Amino acid sequence: WGVPSDLSMKPEITAPGGNIYSVNGAVAGGQAYEVMSGTSMAAPQVAGMAALVAQYIRENGLKEKTGVSVRHLAQSLLMSTAEPVYDASILRQGAGLANVSNAIHAESYVLVNGQPDGKVKVELGDDPDRTGVYSADFTLNNLTDEAIEYTLSADVFTQAPVSSAEDRVHGSQCCLDG
Repeated sequence: WGVPSDLSMKPEITAPGGNIYSVNGAVAGGQAYEVMSGTSMAAPQVAGMAALVAQYIRENGLKEKTGVSVRHLAQSLLMSTAEPVYDASILRQGAGLANVSNAIHAESYVLVNGQPDGKVKVELGDDPDRTGVYSADFTLNNLTDEAIEYTLSADVFTQAPVSSAEDRVHGSQCCLDG
């Protein structure tokens, strides 16, 4: 977890990966199950979620409707509808905990300029001149045939986890207004 040397944000999304009851592949015949944790437990869940969202996209003709590839649209839907885990740093969770139900019930999808792969993230990178000025552009795309109104708000994630809803609100206002 954390930021690689190229300053990209990793991980990009989170899935259950702790205390998973699974078969131990090291035992001949795969007959032994045990509780395991780690990316080897979370990765199959993310792959399964991506497959379900891709199936939804294909069955509903969303690739043709949007002009966005199945892979890119699936990534956008999973990342933009993930649920933040407020007691974990963004460096440990990325966009948050993936939620297939949220993804397939989304009425819109987000594309972030500069992210050609459908990933809904802004990577600010280095600021060698120390200007402290950052910007990001995104497009919110409607998946329905009806007009939708949005009220935009933002959660600001930092490396320090926030312990309460009150801290989240004050922290966001501080960072957005200051």
